[in-house]
Amino acid sequence: MKAIKKLQELLNTTTLIDMTWTLEEGMPYWPTQTPFTAETKEHQSLGCESYWRNIAFCEHTGTHMDAGCHFVPGQPSIDRTPVEQIMGRGVNIDVTDTPPCGYAPLSKVLEFEEKYGRIQEGDIVFFRFGWDEKWAIGPEGKDYLTDWPGIHPDIGKYLLARKVKAVGCDTLALDAFGSTNPNHPILLGNGVNILENVNKLGELPPFFGVIGLPCKFKDGSGATIRLVALIDQEEDGKEVKEIGT
Repeated sequence: MKAIKKLQELLNTTTLIDMTWTLEEGMPYWPTQTPFTAETKEHQSLGCESYWRNIAFCEHTGTHMDAGCHFVPGQPSIDRTPVEQIMGRGVNIDVTDTPPCGYAPLSKVLEFEEKYGRIQEGDIVFFRFGWDEKWAIGPEGKDYLTDWPGIHPDIGKYLLARKVKAVGCDTLALDAFGSTNPNHPILLGNGVNILENVNKLGELPPFFGVIGLPCKFKDGSGATIRLVALIDQEEDGKEVKEIGT
């Protein structure tokens, strides 16, 4: 009962921010992957008792989590990743000055730690490139799919040494467009998951609580994830609200 009371207190004293993009037709996706489609099979307007759809999409659609096996054979699939993997303290590092196709340098992480404090074991570290501003449905979202920036491999090695749980970004991939994806094997091969296509980093403070629950696909290389940030309410006692996409 003590744990339940603590959970109730947490929900009553924090603001919840949904960091997840809505899954919908026309959303950005990598060209070699299956686009998101939703086909209505039954609906009350058709004389059916209930409404349901067939959904098709790639494991790495929208806001999603990469499992270890995505790049490193033998590493855990999504269904063998601990349920508490994306639960803990979120760290929000601003790297919006990184140019297209460029790499945020390790110095940005060191500057963050100098200003706000050390990244700790078990943290979930996010890099805000501001790329979410390019997200759009249909042809308007084409700029989201090219020339995105990433983090330098030195950052991946540094965060691995810090023993973080996961590293995320607001771009299509953590590694820069056109790169050889160096951070994927560095992190995924050593128990650190990757979160991509994250939304709302621009609304979050340097530190916040984070909870993410990916779909449990058998042998999955990754999965869409519902990602939620928890931040302390302001002292004026405003009510908790969920900010949708």
